[in-house]
Amino acid sequence: MSTRTYRALQILILAALGAFLLQKIWSGTLYWYINQRFAFLTLLASLGLLAMAQISFNALRQKREAGLSPKQAPEHDHIHDHSHDQDHSHERLPIWGLVIVALPVLLGLIVPAKPLGSAAIANRGVNTSASLVASGSTKAATLDMSPEDRNVLDWVRAFNFSSDPQTFVGQSADVIGFVYHDKRLGETQFLAGRFTVNCCVADAMAIGVVTEWADSKTLADNSWVRVRGTIKVAEVDGKPIPLIVAESVEAVPPPELPYLFP
Repeated sequence: MSTRTYRALQILILAALGAFLLQKIWSGTLYWYINQRFAFLTLLASLGLLAMAQISFNALRQKREAGLSPKQAPEHDHIHDHSHDQDHSHERLPIWGLVIVALPVLLGLIVPAKPLGSAAIANRGVNTSASLVASGSTKAATLDMSPEDRNVLDWVRAFNFSSDPQTFVGQSADVIGFVYHDKRLGETQFLAGRFTVNCCVADAMAIGVVTEWADSKTLADNSWVRVRGTIKVAEVDGKPIPLIVAESVEAVPPPELPYLFP
């Protein structure tokens, strides 16, 4: 491979990476992979990649035009011969380096974007606790909010850090989550689950609230539902966790942001 072709491929890959990240930001699917607090850094990275591609392209074009410029006629043959020899040189160029850098774009085009769902719980399990402070942050989450405003993560935190979970009994709950039938639960129960992401999907953690619903068996795993009901206290692995005695379980489309970000 000639040096010029190698440089052109480098420029193409830089531009493709920048465009790929911008497309993920624009479509909202970026947050299926990383915490939303990194969106600005990702935007800067994508613009930086595109700028690097443009600068490299301009440099390559200027070098080519300089080698072919008729104004440099006395030196034209020398420059042309030098460029010709360089373009057809057989120096060893790190081709695998290009492949590795291009791999994220190739995988992004081949593998459809899809957030984690109940199928991932088989490998990760369901956590019944959640920290008040997200990794990399010094700000603790607040527990003082209206019961109807609490999501799955808020309810798990409320039970984790309450001295008496019984104080939540009878409060109204309104949460959205995906269905997961845990073997530890009864036949009329399921988990309304969500994944929390501190940094990226590599550290994603599944959490959930137990839901009591007579027609639990009719709900397919990984389907999204909105659960409304009242709170009771249940136990899983000896820990008190929230249980919603459902008054209604309504099928809903997956939320635009399927993960919860501590």
